[in-house]
Amino acid sequence: MKTTIRNYETLYIVDSTLTDEQISPIIDKYSNLVTEQGGEVQAHAKWDKRRLAYEIKGKREGTYILMYFTGEPAVEKELDRVFRISDEIIRHIILRVEPERIDTSYVDRAQAKAAQETQAEEAAVSSEETVEEAPAAEAEPAKEETEAPAAEEESVQTEESKQEEPNEE
Repeated sequence: MKTTIRNYETLYIVDSTLTDEQISPIIDKYSNLVTEQGGEVQAHAKWDKRRLAYEIKGKREGTYILMYFTGEPAVEKELDRVFRISDEIIRHIILRVEPERIDTSYVDRAQAKAAQETQAEEAAVSSEETVEEAPAAEAEPAKEETEAPAAEEESVQTEESKQEEPNEE
């Protein structure tokens, strides 16, 4: 019997009140389910919180998770069955996609954003050390700025006095 391997894309929504530490096991749970059933997860990413179009199960917001996987139709059916009975999933959809239509740019953007947030946190920690030095450095340019307008006023006064002198003769 010939097995048919197909490409799938699934998007599921979990409660927005869950933290990243609580969402990671959920993502792992469904990724492991796909691999246990003989499928292969190509990519997955957690999107931001988004406002739902309408209230679902008493929730107005949800965290979206996108996953691309390959497998037999039985893998898709089992994943759909588990999504339906899981309390942590607010809503889900599983789509069969053609290989040339797989767009992992959403996954790449989500991973890039997560990397940027990590770098921003690291930069914030290192900038806290330099914040103490920064006020002293900022005070010096402020003095220069106050001196610069005074110099401009002097040059304006000398130009006016030059213009007045020829009139006096």
